[in-house]
Amino acid sequence: MNRAGMRPLSPELVAGLGFAALLLLLASVLLGLGRDPADALRAADVLHVDGAQASSGYVLLPGHPGEVARARLHWDLPPRMEGDARWVVWVPRVPVDRLQFSGTGWVGPEHDFFRPRAAQAFPGGFRSVPPEPAGSALELDLHLVAAGRLGVLPLLVREDHAVMLEQRASAMSAAVYAVLLVLALLALALYAAARDSAFLSYFACAMCTLLLLAALNGHLYRFAGLSFLGTWRTQGVQALILVFLLAWTRLLEVYAGATLDARARNVLSTFRWTVLVLIALCLANLPAFNTYLGTATRLLWVTTGIAGVGWMTVAVRRRLAMAWPLLVLHVLTYAALLAHEFSPAWNGSNPLLARFAFQAGMVTTLTLFAVGLVSRIADFRDQRDRDRLARLDSERRMAREAARGAFAHALQAGLRTLSPGDIEWTAFRLLFDHLLPLLPVQSAVAVAQGFHGAEMLVVHPTSGRDEALADLERRALPLKRAAAAGLPRQELLGNDQRARTEALLPLQVRAPGWGAVLLRRDGSEGFAAEEMALAMEFTRLAQLHVEQAVVTANLRRSAEMDALTGSLNRRSVDQWLLRCFNEAERDGQPLSVILVDLDHFKSINDQHGHVAGDHCLRTVAAALRKAVGEGALFGRYGGEEFIGILPGVAAAPARETGERMRSAVEHLDVRWEEKPLRLTVSVGLATRREGERSPQDTVDRADKALYAAKRLGRNCVQVAPAVFT
Repeated sequence: MNRAGMRPLSPELVAGLGFAALLLLLASVLLGLGRDPADALRAADVLHVDGAQASSGYVLLPGHPGEVARARLHWDLPPRMEGDARWVVWVPRVPVDRLQFSGTGWVGPEHDFFRPRAAQAFPGGFRSVPPEPAGSALELDLHLVAAGRLGVLPLLVREDHAVMLEQRASAMSAAVYAVLLVLALLALALYAAARDSAFLSYFACAMCTLLLLAALNGHLYRFAGLSFLGTWRTQGVQALILVFLLAWTRLLEVYAGATLDARARNVLSTFRWTVLVLIALCLANLPAFNTYLGTATRLLWVTTGIAGVGWMTVAVRRRLAMAWPLLVLHVLTYAALLAHEFSPAWNGSNPLLARFAFQAGMVTTLTLFAVGLVSRIADFRDQRDRDRLARLDSERRMAREAARGAFAHALQAGLRTLSPGDIEWTAFRLLFDHLLPLLPVQSAVAVAQGFHGAEMLVVHPTSGRDEALADLERRALPLKRAAAAGLPRQELLGNDQRARTEALLPLQVRAPGWGAVLLRRDGSEGFAAEEMALAMEFTRLAQLHVEQAVVTANLRRSAEMDALTGSLNRRSVDQWLLRCFNEAERDGQPLSVILVDLDHFKSINDQHGHVAGDHCLRTVAAALRKAVGEGALFGRYGGEEFIGILPGVAAAPARETGERMRSAVEHLDVRWEEKPLRLTVSVGLATRREGERSPQDTVDRADKALYAAKRLGRNCVQVAPAVFT
């Protein structure tokens, strides 16, 4: 929009308005040609002809080069009124080599179409002023020499009307030439702007049309630089017609843009080679070929008109710009051309209108062609815009694909070693880190309840956590319902002064839990469909990796845990014991090991069965794990034997832990088939001593302490001395 709030005019509209102005100028001049009074033009009665024929006031020449044709002309004159201008004989311009009138004691000027002598720049006819007739009739002799078949229409008009005819013809010619010159220059400008060869074809056709019409009107030979073209006379005009046909067929081919099959290409190639051969013959200027060249030129002109209808029909089917108007105008123009060539009645009614009707049709057709070709600029610009948008879209897709790959890699690397509970929070924090640079928002929240048995809340920016908590508490029920629907949606929040749009992306959480990602941005425009799809894709990717990481963590934990008691298995115990021992040795910290053995466990299996024994093991393991406390490691060391690893714990507090573990088992209320079972454990404890290089040494001393507790009556705690005796 410009400063006035108006949308600027498109170049196509400006060009269309300019073309419309040219056509209006042409139409106004053309309409002025038909405003003649009914009796203004008086055709002659042909009394006698020699070497010619006569029809409807026309003298028709067969076109034998060098032969003089004669005709005796008669006009009946109305009574002369005072103030009437004198009579003149006026003949519309045709390509004759010689035209001359004579009468009793009078010989008029000799006219040569190819050597114009008129004072006007663009003469419209040959004018001769006979002596004032004494009676009511005028008889003159007409002498004609022409190299081609043509018709001459002698007219008797008042001198002032002859001047008016010349002025109208000159104005119409000037308008036709001006429009063609403007169109040609415009085509060059469009080619310079668009670099489309179609505009060069149009320029060539416009210039050929300009030269052809100037030659048909006899004006081409008025200019010093082009007067030499009169040397070829009629064959020069025929050569220009043939050159025009080449340019015209090329323009039709470019405009229609249809791909020709092999047969059509061969026909077109034959046509063009034929035209080139005929042009060469015309330029050879051999009088003997004049009649044949004229016939061939007319035949090719008619053939081109028929082929043009076919090309225009193809353009209509392809729905090209201006195709229908061009088809109709093409047919009308060729009809006017044929009428001008072969219909004396059409030419006799209004000779100027008859001559310029088909010329105006040609110019109008070219103007409509220009409008149609200008639309190619719009197509070119649209294609350029589409290419630019496609390139931007491709770059955006590549950037998003790269971000998606980076996000997936970050999830794989970041969630690999985490335990359940940390996986979910970390995944959605990574989601915001990678999504928000691609999707600008003011705030983002990931919330879930019952997500792998826990709650989750991730807020961006973190400073808005309190506000997010308050909002979630206030809108918990509608958010839960929206998330349970399982479909992403948008909602306008706030008021006109502070409008915000919230996008809700549901998480797949098993009921009765729920979860969603909430994205907010200021304004009421909302999120585009592409943005929603991108956010949903990243959200699904995050949840997919969360599920995979949780499964992996559970599998890893299953590999580390004893299936019966849920404690660390022997392999994991050995790994952790070695790690803790090395850290204690490196840092100089104490390390205590507690071995616990269930007393008389074999008798329980023998009396109540192994199922009861498994029940006892699970119950004892749960009590011992709880008693060992935070920061310690607890596992099943074998059979009914358990181990506790206490990093950083010396002997005295370790003994307290062992006593707590023993007491926890002693006070268990264990029943099997409604029968109480009394369970106790023996505990052996050892603390890493200075100089021990292997955890097995410490474990062996704890094991000796355990056996000591067994020998001392069980259900007690024994601490390994520095050395056993």
